Amino acid sequence: MSSESNLKELFENWNNLNNKIQEFMAGFDLANVKALRKKQQVIEDIVYDFLKKKASDDILKIIPEHCGELEIGYDKNNNEFYFVMIDPDSENSDDIKLIAFTIDLDASVRKIENFEIEE
Repeated sequence: MSSESNLKELFENWNNLNNKIQEFMAGFDLANVKALRKKQQVIEDIVYDFLKKKASDDILKIIPEHCGELEIGYDKNNNEFYFVMIDPDSENSDDIKLIAFTIDLDASVRKIENFEIEE
């Protein structure tokens, strides 16, 4: 099985879990939310490993070893996972900026400088 088909399955599984989490959140069933988030975190770790395998050296120098330190999101319109962190170049500045690293179904990795979270 190719990495792309693995990624497609991982993305679908993560999104299905996310849909279930939303249902449980609506019913305040936090025990099930917690159990499903653990399953999502396993998927996030696997996707992050794919990202690290495909990332360029300049990205590998910046990102942490494990994705637990990052904020994670999934853009289902573009089939893209993103991992967000504080830009190391702005950590000691009054103007903190975010940087994101994305991986899509084709296992293409990109860096987004000055990343902004949409509301």
